[in-house]
Amino acid sequence: DAPDRELLHIVGKLTDPEISAEVFVYSYDSMLSLRRAICKALKVPHCSLMFKGYETQMHQTLQEAGLENHSEVQVVPVSEVALASASADGMVFIWDAIGGKCLETLRGHNSSAVHCCSFSTTGRLLGTTSVDCAKVWETSTGQCHCTLEGHKDWVVSIGFDAGENLAITASLDCSARLWDLVSARCVQVFPGGVSPIFWASFDPDGDQMEVATASADGTATIWKHSGEVQQVLQGHEDNVLMVTYSANSKRLLTASQDRTARMWEALSGMCLREFRGHTDTVQSAFFSGDGRLCVTGSMDRTARIWETKTGDCLRTLSGHAGSVLFALFSADAGFVATAARDGCVRTYDSKTGRLQRLLEGHHAKVNTLSFVSF
Repeated sequence: DAPDRELLHIVGKLTDPEISAEVFVYSYDSMLSLRRAICKALKVPHCSLMFKGYETQMHQTLQEAGLENHSEVQVVPVSEVALASASADGMVFIWDAIGGKCLETLRGHNSSAVHCCSFSTTGRLLGTTSVDCAKVWETSTGQCHCTLEGHKDWVVSIGFDAGENLAITASLDCSARLWDLVSARCVQVFPGGVSPIFWASFDPDGDQMEVATASADGTATIWKHSGEVQQVLQGHEDNVLMVTYSANSKRLLTASQDRTARMWEALSGMCLREFRGHTDTVQSAFFSGDGRLCVTGSMDRTARIWETKTGDCLRTLSGHAGSVLFALFSADAGFVATAARDGCVRTYDSKTGRLQRLLEGHHAKVNTLSFVSF
């Protein structure tokens, strides 16, 4: 259906040398699409792909990854996918999202609630936030790497740059802060005026040295690390609760109390798409790895999967007995995890919308989730 594309013959070889699959793909299809095709051909549910000794990035096109005709990729099956959940019960659980078992528990904040948890790119670090500080943990040992102190109110989000050298936090004290993880020092404050900042995200690409913040003034702002404002994303009619980047850093999503999510062009600040359908506050919004889909979580007790190109709602994920506070894709977009006020975490098949796992164990609302990339 697209004769102008170059057709490539890719050979996928499982770590078991006796098993291989041959896949024909178009040259600028994403690595995520190739990964799905190879998983289907080799009959493995999840995998990572290695090419010339390096793990490929899912948001890359085949051309960007260096694949050519007759390229051979190594297929590494993934049997466990780590999913962290942060709860108002003061606990962070790390689950095997595929098997449904709790792998580890973490408690370290003095307050009774943990608002946010976030893995770094490689999963080496886990950030958590609470009433007065953020903490960064070494996942291999469970030891606290550093404590980030300086905010004057609840710290409500934390994220890491691609190099795992910096962290960004957002707070109800009307500021976001950039931290050096070696010294645990604040190196930049991004002011929100008199409006609380609900979320802060790094530019995943890293080349632009940017962060984005979501604010109670109804806007999201893109900043240089130096504190210079690059763009202000205006158009929502109520608080903006979250702002997140696509994997290639070219687009952003915002979630708002006005019951909508919006997609923006990072360079121009132009609104490209509006996602309407939720009947209550949209709490979260995230892209899939290849940017073709996005998922939103809402206080209407549902999550929705949308096609970013058209804005169509493809699936509505229901079943929670309370507001859905967080929803995001697994790295391969094979499933969606949701967190809710009912204290449960659920995973759903992205293609069918069917419930896969019900993860129970928290004794209060689950605020946020974070996947380890694979």
